[in-house]
Amino acid sequence: MKTIEATQTVETTITRIPVKNLVISPLNVRKKQGTGIEELAALIASQGLIHNLVVTSQLKKGKKTGKYEVVAGGRRLAALNLLIADGRLPKDHEVDCRVVEDKEALEISLSENSGREHMHPADLVMAYRNLTDAGLSPDEIAPRFGVSPLTVKRYLKLANVSPALFQLYAEDSMSFDQISALALTEDHELQERLWHNMPEWQRSGATFRRLITETEVNLRSPLARFVGVEEYEAKGGVIRRDLFGNEDDGFIQDANLLESLALEKLNQAVAPLKEEGYAWVQVRTTFDYSDLAEFGRVRTVKREPTEEEQARMDALTAEMEAIEAEQEAYDEDNDASGEVYAQLEEKVERVQWELDTIAASLEHFSFDDLAVAGAIVTVGYDGQLKIERGLVRKEDMKKLPSGQEGRAGDIAGTGRSSEEKPVHSEKLTRMLTAHRTAAIQAAMTDRPEIALAALVHRMAMQVFGNRYRSSRIVQINVEETHLKIDAENIEQSRAALAIEKKRQYWKDRIEAAEQEGKELFAWLLDQSQQDLLELLAFCMAASINTVSSRENTPSDEIAAFMTALNLDMADWWEATPENYLSHVSKDRILSVVTEAVSPEKADAMRGLKKDQLVLRADEELSGKRWLPDNFKVIELQEKQ
Repeated sequence: MKTIEATQTVETTITRIPVKNLVISPLNVRKKQGTGIEELAALIASQGLIHNLVVTSQLKKGKKTGKYEVVAGGRRLAALNLLIADGRLPKDHEVDCRVVEDKEALEISLSENSGREHMHPADLVMAYRNLTDAGLSPDEIAPRFGVSPLTVKRYLKLANVSPALFQLYAEDSMSFDQISALALTEDHELQERLWHNMPEWQRSGATFRRLITETEVNLRSPLARFVGVEEYEAKGGVIRRDLFGNEDDGFIQDANLLESLALEKLNQAVAPLKEEGYAWVQVRTTFDYSDLAEFGRVRTVKREPTEEEQARMDALTAEMEAIEAEQEAYDEDNDASGEVYAQLEEKVERVQWELDTIAASLEHFSFDDLAVAGAIVTVGYDGQLKIERGLVRKEDMKKLPSGQEGRAGDIAGTGRSSEEKPVHSEKLTRMLTAHRTAAIQAAMTDRPEIALAALVHRMAMQVFGNRYRSSRIVQINVEETHLKIDAENIEQSRAALAIEKKRQYWKDRIEAAEQEGKELFAWLLDQSQQDLLELLAFCMAASINTVSSRENTPSDEIAAFMTALNLDMADWWEATPENYLSHVSKDRILSVVTEAVSPEKADAMRGLKKDQLVLRADEELSGKRWLPDNFKVIELQEKQ
């Protein structure tokens, strides 16, 4: 069927053409394959083809072939072909096409693909809401637009935001992250209070989520992971879900129920510990560095190895020396595949593991000390069951022989031998811990309550520790940490940029007060408590320093800070040639790729030279959120 549609100036020919006779034109300016084809197909299936295609007659050797080339509507053609392939449209389905001459085709294709703008999400929210008001459910709306019912429900949730705030979002005065965070509560008064009372620089989605859910428990918390979402919900617990977050983004609303379920699960480990001979066993849902400081440790007794054990240790030591000799003689140029070196590494790991196992079997707690010692069953930072064995209450320490507590050779309670070879050089370790410091600083600037606790902790340590006090009225000094010495390019890091933005904000406010003739203390007295807390958080953050040349996972104190701040270093740092890859060996790079990507990918890279390997590893690790141990809050394995 052929029809003619006329306007005052242009004559347009619309022809019904079978989809099977349509192909993409070489004149179509959009060369890259379009996205969202399935969604578009769903729209066409429910609404029909709203806009016709623009085509030219296909010519070969000057003659028409009977087919037509699409110069505008390539995504629509792909969606139509998908519907036919799925059986949702008949194979001979016809669509409206505007037939034009070749000389018009390029201009039409260019104009259609230029100046296009996606619908504002606010318009999409109202469209879904109107369909809901018309009686359609999310399950009915979703297939019409090629999205999931969950997506429809999430967008509809945004319609519950205060109309005044929703209008700000529609006018682009509010970001999607901000409005989705405010939508966690349906209290319009609370939403508007949070928005209007918050300084502009602090109006982040993360801040709104924290303030709305501050009495709730994050699903990523150790306690929530320990109990499990399924168990909590099975007992009637309610979860407030983060609208557009991942599956593990949400907040447990019944903290008391979570606590009782955790205690119930922890108590299951009590009986086996009592059978080990401990005088007492306690169950605690939290047990951090400050709690551990209240206890001493029983003596560790090391027995002499049996003849059989000593013989085996001697044999393993001799084998290790032979392997080390092979490693020294290793020739990289004659091992293009890296197979020889991989075999040597496997031998080292096997021998070292057996040596460590025998050494561990030679140590145990003193049986005599168990009469006053106990154990604490708790939840570790990783959300797993953790048992602190061999603890002695301070009042019972006098019952132990003096000077024999603890374990010789440990480094600051980490359980690592002082003779263990570090993974990273001292320079790289200081660089990494400088980045860790910057991330903790940046995170703390948004957490005044943590900064206040840290300040009080510092003051209490000085007061109750009888430390020397100077003659100033306030006996606290803030020494700002300078990280550029240890990490040259740190000023370009995400954390440093976030800190600098807030530094400038406070600098501008304080300088404005000075220009008005106000002394700093007088100006501070005029500020709200919230402003004072936020300034305290910034100043406290500036004094934090975790830079270290010692290779280890974060100490208990640093780990306590990171846990309190819910700090994931992968949000602030990613391995690059500048901050990591160029500073470690090829073997270390391959080990990292194996851990973060796959052994197969690492094997394929073994033959590369160092500079090529660094570039390839940079590509492979991008977005993988891999972290070195310096950044991980990890519990040491319990020694049985």
